[in-house]
Amino acid sequence: MKAMLINAYGDDAVFEAAEVAKPELMTGHVLVKIAASSVNTVDTMIRKMGKELPLSPDTPAILGMDFAGTVEAVGNGQSGD
Repeated sequence: MKAMLINAYGDDAVFEAAEVAKPELMTGHVLVKIAASSVNTVDTMIRKMGKELPLSPDTPAILGMDFAGTVEAVGNGQSGD
């Protein structure tokens, strides 16, 4: 699947287009086909501060906590309601 990711943190970090593996559906999760996403204030803080923030993922990282899309699959433990 296509994704925009960053390979390093800092003021000069840039988003780069990449192909990444489609996530596996896990118990208690849903798989969403994303139609649109945005970069919000928290994402920009993660991009700039990196591991200084406890919630920052390891790089390469896909940022973007706000998105819209269609649920493609529902994992065990979810009702789909």
